[in-house]
Amino acid sequence: MPKKMTAADIARLAGVSRSTVSRALNPDTCWRISREKCEEIRNLCRKHGVMPSRAARPDRLKPTRRIALVLGAMERDLGKPESGAMIRRMCDVLQGSGCTLELIRADHRPGRLAPHIRRILDSNTADVYIAGGLMLNGQSLELLRRISPRLILTLNEEMARCPYPDHRWLSYFMYDSSSACSEAFAAIPREHRARMLFFGRDARPSKIKIERIRRLISRHGGTPGELQTLLFGDGRDLAYPEAWRLAVRAIRRHIDRIAGFTAIWGSGWSAHLLYDELVAAGRVPGRDFTLITTGSAGQSLPPLEPGINFICRDMDQAAEMLCEYALRLIDEPHPGRVIQKAVFRPARYDLLDL
Repeated sequence: MPKKMTAADIARLAGVSRSTVSRALNPDTCWRISREKCEEIRNLCRKHGVMPSRAARPDRLKPTRRIALVLGAMERDLGKPESGAMIRRMCDVLQGSGCTLELIRADHRPGRLAPHIRRILDSNTADVYIAGGLMLNGQSLELLRRISPRLILTLNEEMARCPYPDHRWLSYFMYDSSSACSEAFAAIPREHRARMLFFGRDARPSKIKIERIRRLISRHGGTPGELQTLLFGDGRDLAYPEAWRLAVRAIRRHIDRIAGFTAIWGSGWSAHLLYDELVAAGRVPGRDFTLITTGSAGQSLPPLEPGINFICRDMDQAAEMLCEYALRLIDEPHPGRVIQKAVFRPARYDLLDL
């Protein structure tokens, strides 16, 4: 009768230590080994009957599938149409997979974040945690390292380009609009590029967008000086209603100046206000001006304005990609990254009653 294979035998065949074999078979520690070596060890175990199948040990191997979304500014996040639509879609996707989505509030203000994170970890709330970039500081970083293979850090484009530190033990869900921005700029008629304006808030995201537009101008044979800016606000991270009121006041105060530009790159939802005011002032979209902005699409969001060119993020797609990645980390907790690319949706002037 042949001798039954043991973990020590598997270690010898794989050329690793016995402790490495143990790590590879443990979902909580397999992330410490390269994906290739981990798969090699598991294949050897399956071949020689060392690792029981999932059906033979269901209680140990079946994931509980609890996904936690950690919100550093819960009231603001739930009140914004885009993030609210994404959370609703995540609930639908996970419930359809027999999973649950749990919302966790963690105050990201200085001195308050670390105690919140410590309580979350001690409670062992979920199998995988999803948190935004604002959740990282010196103290929380060390605490979150305890669940690093089961933590997804979501970064918007501004965070990723600031630059943002790349912690290789973390998983990332990132947003990229570089190709969509190039398509949007190419869609601006040449005669409209002579007088370009960027309208938006003067926080860090606007500065990064302005730098990108200047690079696009240079790449297409123009001079960066052709771009002018009109910024409002004081750099604070404002709640949705207050930011909306600031945008309304800024647009109405400066509409005469804004109306003199033929290409306008609006920042986010403020472009909708700007578009309405320009049309009310008698400007015809497509003929008198081209307006480009970032936008979000999804089943739970209003339709995009046909007279505006959108660099668009699909919130339903983002939710589905994020959920799929989180579920994958339960079984294979190896750090990695997923990138969602924006798409360019040109204006449909043929749908307007001009």
